Amino acid sequence: MRGPTRRGSSMLLQHLTTFCRVVEEGSFTRAAQVLNLTQPSVTKQVGALEDYLQVQLFTRQGKRVHLTPVGELVYDYARQVIHLVQRCEEAVREYRSPGSGSVTVGCVHTIGLFTLPELLAAYVREHPRVKINVKTGNNRETVTMLLHGEVDVGLVTTPQVHERIEVVPLFEDPLVVVAGPSFAADLPPVVSNADLAQLPFIGYVRGARFRMTTDQVLEEMGIQPQFVMEFDNHEAIKTMVALGFGIALEPVSAVQRELISGQLVRLNVPGLPRLSRTTSLILRRGERRSEAVRAFLSLLEQRYNVTIPTR
Repeated sequence: MRGPTRRGSSMLLQHLTTFCRVVEEGSFTRAAQVLNLTQPSVTKQVGALEDYLQVQLFTRQGKRVHLTPVGELVYDYARQVIHLVQRCEEAVREYRSPGSGSVTVGCVHTIGLFTLPELLAAYVREHPRVKINVKTGNNRETVTMLLHGEVDVGLVTTPQVHERIEVVPLFEDPLVVVAGPSFAADLPPVVSNADLAQLPFIGYVRGARFRMTTDQVLEEMGIQPQFVMEFDNHEAIKTMVALGFGIALEPVSAVQRELISGQLVRLNVPGLPRLSRTTSLILRRGERRSEAVRAFLSLLEQRYNVTIPTR
């Protein structure tokens, strides 16, 4: 049986790319705009892919389209195919031009804001020709990006167990109670649990993994916190705390600069359990890695004194 021609393979890849864009945009019209194609062209490509696979990929509800169960399956594989081809092209470019290449890092927002910038600055100083890409999301989204081949490495803050993922703990990130200097000046040098229960809290939005963690800590301390403000990012929380609107329970990595500069003050709370988040590196198990990625992993090894599989 003859395999697909080069032109046929190229067309299949284009059809998969167009299909993924329709999924991500939620409509043929928006996908056509993003791809700079006509809507009939997008419809034709998706139709050709359905004919090739002999399945229906979408159902329509009004102006939006939704994946069928088999469409979900095809979408999962299509993303992997597209990114595998991209990694192959990148590996060839790196072979032709040693010292170049790219590294795509997936991480949670706190790592992207507070940990990654210093790491990337050190990496770029040693490897100025390597292109760096960063994709942020929550822990689950970061794992999904890694499994789909959309990122080379991932950095997460919750434990991960998956047969296709290698996990390397990098560092512990303790949780501390912080306040603005003026707010802290009116508090006793040692803040008891009873004191803490009377203070206004500024916290992460309900339902977020970090909020669930802090709620559990406070519950174990016998405290029902009085939340006066809730935000979906640590920057907003820190700003409100620094302005004196209340206190917050935050990871050290998120507030370290403000503690050093004096914008925030760490409160002495003896009743606070010794609790920390573990920041970990996640990698696809057994995968061949480019020179650029191996160099990034080497930097992590030196910085955090760990051993990382660098196949």
